[in-house]
Amino acid sequence: MSALVELRGEASVYRRSAALLVAAVGVVFLVSTLANNLFTVGPDFEEMIDDFRPALTEESIATAKTDLVMLEGVGAEFEAAIVPAVAPQLGMTEAEFMSFIEANFPDVASGVAALPEIVPTFNGLVDTLDSQRDLFQSADEIPTEALPATTVPWGFLVAGISLLVIGALLFKPGWLAVALAGGFGVLVVGVVLVLSLIPKAADADELNDNLRPIYTPELVEQAKGALITVEAMGTQMQTEMLPALAQQLGMDQTQLNGFLGENFPATAQALGSMPEALGRFGDLTQTFDDNLDNYETIEPVSFFPIIWTLMVGAWIVLGAAVLAWWGGRAAQRTDEQRSKLGDADRTNRVDLRAEGEAPPRVRVPAGLK
Repeated sequence: MSALVELRGEASVYRRSAALLVAAVGVVFLVSTLANNLFTVGPDFEEMIDDFRPALTEESIATAKTDLVMLEGVGAEFEAAIVPAVAPQLGMTEAEFMSFIEANFPDVASGVAALPEIVPTFNGLVDTLDSQRDLFQSADEIPTEALPATTVPWGFLVAGISLLVIGALLFKPGWLAVALAGGFGVLVVGVVLVLSLIPKAADADELNDNLRPIYTPELVEQAKGALITVEAMGTQMQTEMLPALAQQLGMDQTQLNGFLGENFPATAQALGSMPEALGRFGDLTQTFDDNLDNYETIEPVSFFPIIWTLMVGAWIVLGAAVLAWWGGRAAQRTDEQRSKLGDADRTNRVDLRAEGEAPPRVRVPAGLK
C-alpha cells in the first residue's frame, strides 16, 4: 500500500524534486570537470609539483642563496680589487686594463658587466620561491600527501556519474536511493573537511597568483641567457685570462692560486665552486623551462571554486536525501491513517451484524417507483 501511495500524491512530488536535485548536482560535477579541463590540469599540476619539489626544499633554497652571494662577490671584487691591483703591475691604467680584458677576454668582460643585473634577477627568483614554500607544501598535498592530483578529475567524474544513478533510483519507491544520497553527501562533506581541501585549494590559487608575474617565457629565456653569459665568463676566466695574467706577472699556477687566495678570496673561492653553482642554476632554469607548458595549462584554473562546487553540491545532495526521506515519511503516515480508517470501518460493520441490527433502508419516493 505505501508503495502505491509513494508513487502518487505529495510524497511523489518530494521524491521527484529530490531526484532532480541529485541529478542536477551530478551534471554540475561532470560539467565542472570538463569546463576546467581537469583531466589535463591534474597530470600537468602533478608533474610540475614533482619537478619543483627538490628545488623548494630548505636546503636547496639556502644553497642557491649562497651561490648568488658568491657570484655577486666575484663581480664586486673584480671591479673593486682585481683591476686596481693588477693594472699597475702590468704597467697599465685601470681603463687600459679593462680595454685589454675586453679585447682579449670578451666573455669575462661581458660576464662581469652583466653580473649586477643577473644576480638581482636570480635573487628575486629564489626569494620568490622561498616565500612560496609553505603554499607549495600545502598545494603538494592535494588531495592528500599520498594521493596525486591526478586522482581529482577521476573523483569528480565518478561522483557525477554516481549522482546521476542515484537520481534515477530516487524516481522509484524504496529507501535504498535515499540512503545512498544521504551517505554520499555525508561522505563528501567529511572528506572535504578532514582533508582540508578548501584551504589547500586557496593556497594553490595564491601560489598561482604569486608565480604569475615571474613565470613567463620571457623570464625563462632571460635566465637561460644569463646562465650562458656567466658560464662563458667562468670558463674563459679560468682557462684563458688567469693563465695569461700569471704568465705576464711571472707566476706559475701554484703561485697564482696563492696570490688569488690571499688578495682576492671571493674570486679564488668562485673558481672552485662556480661550475657546481652554475650547474644548480642550470637545473633550476631547466625545471622552469620544462614546466612552462604545464604552468600555462594550470594558470587559468582556480581550484578554490572547484572545491566549493564539490562542497555545496554535497550539501544539496544531503538536503535532497532529507527531502526524499520526509516525503517517504509523509507517505507512510498517510498509509497508516488510511489503514486505521479502513480497520475502524470494518469493525463497525462487524459490530452491527453482531447486534442483529439491519442496515437502514433507503425510502424511495413514490414518484420514482
